Amino acid sequence: MAGANRGPYHQESYPPVPTGFTKYLRRSVPWQLVRFVVIGWRIVKLMVKPQG
Repeated sequence: MAGANRGPYHQESYPPVPTGFTKYLRRSVPWQLVRFVVIGWRIVKLMVKPQG
C-alpha cells in the first residue's frame, strides 16, 4: 500500500516552511497596506452590489 508508512511524526505531516520572500511579505507594511485596500475594495463591491 502506498500510504501505509505515514505516521503522525513523518515529514509529510508537517506544513511547508515559508520561503524568505513569503516571510518578507508577511512583515512588509507597504504590502499589508496594499492588501488591506484591495480586500476592503472587494468587500465594498460586494456590499454595494444590487440584490436581485
